[in-house]
Amino acid sequence: MAKNRLWLIILFAVVVYLFMGVYANFSDLLVALEKFNWIYLPVILLLVTLGYFIRFIKWNFFLRNVDVHLPLKENLFVFFSGLSMIITPAKAGEIWKGWLIKEINGESLSKTIPVVIVDRITDVIGLIILSLLGIFYYKSGVNILLIVIVLFSIFILVIKSEKISQKLMSILEKRTGKYSSNIKETHLNFQKSLNWKYLLGNSIISVVAWFTECLAIFLVIYGFGENIGIVLSTFVFSFASLAGAVSLIPGGLGVAEATLSGLLVIFGLSSTIAVGAAIIMRFATLWYGAILGFLIYITFNKTIITKK
Repeated sequence: MAKNRLWLIILFAVVVYLFMGVYANFSDLLVALEKFNWIYLPVILLLVTLGYFIRFIKWNFFLRNVDVHLPLKENLFVFFSGLSMIITPAKAGEIWKGWLIKEINGESLSKTIPVVIVDRITDVIGLIILSLLGIFYYKSGVNILLIVIVLFSIFILVIKSEKISQKLMSILEKRTGKYSSNIKETHLNFQKSLNWKYLLGNSIISVVAWFTECLAIFLVIYGFGENIGIVLSTFVFSFASLAGAVSLIPGGLGVAEATLSGLLVIFGLSSTIAVGAAIIMRFATLWYGAILGFLIYITFNKTIITKK
């Protein structure tokens, strides 16, 4: 079943890129890609990788906050293996990291799953903060940002509200029976991770991590001989990534690409260059991460998990 879903995602990706090619005119797109200064690609991938390591620091802070401690090598394995789930809706598949930790040291999922979810929340908050840089350039995006901000604020307030959470807990406890203690622990760890100061601090780390990818899109555009500035590049990429995340489509496929290329056209790039930039950037930030995570998992799985 999982393999079938993977093939469906790949097929969907092919369809998306075919439509993009038609929109940009295949022959013109190929010429533009040939003229792209490919010497920038290693630097672009290096910036994306740097962003991953910055996110790892945040991930480690979250784990320590709920008293989950892993040796550095094993923690790096868990974190980077989770990148293979980047093509799931809103990266929700990264919850798999909780199962990896459970296989390594038997740690309860009631500790690790809240960490994965709140970690993703801080990623979205980071994107929102960066997206705010471009509101003056693209006022139509205000409504989307407001909706996302309201939804995430409601989620956080529900978890932190004693009255609301107690009612939800009582309902869940009646329905989960013997697992009610796990529900209580999960809620407790959510509250730990959603401490306002702690949440803000890790959201700032997310801003720094996402900014490395915003620098990457700046270089991609520059590699085509164009320049829209770092501030506008930051807005375009963060807003497109946010749109892809909230769409709940696996990997934001289609939505992120369309938003990214569409905004670049709005801000003066030709449709051919915009689509070319979107394709290169999505390779660097989506497919590169998924492939890297998959390779790390299959390479170190036997030595780290099987030996346990």
